[in-house]
Amino acid sequence: MANTYRGSAVIVVEGVDYPAEADLSIHSDRNAIGVNTLRTWGGTLESDPSIDWFGPREAHHGVIRMPDGRQGRFLVTAGTLGSGRVEISGTGPAPFGDD
Repeated sequence: MANTYRGSAVIVVEGVDYPAEADLSIHSDRNAIGVNTLRTWGGTLESDPSIDWFGPREAHHGVIRMPDGRQGRFLVTAGTLGSGRVEISGTGPAPFGDD
């Protein structure tokens, strides 16, 4: 599997499912001898512009569900209110890519 994902997904925010388009990637940091030491994931989501990502505290957090059923949690890190496009940083294992 690739360490990137570009396509449809479902995001769950405050218990509500929204269709979304995702552009996500996994990043691996390596130490001085070339061993992977840290894997992080994140990217951008495009979804319903009415989602208030910057309102209630719970809205900063979400779950992304991939077409194959895998899920991951994320935090919103940047975006413009009302645009429907946000940048996210994954928390925990990525729901796509190599296992």
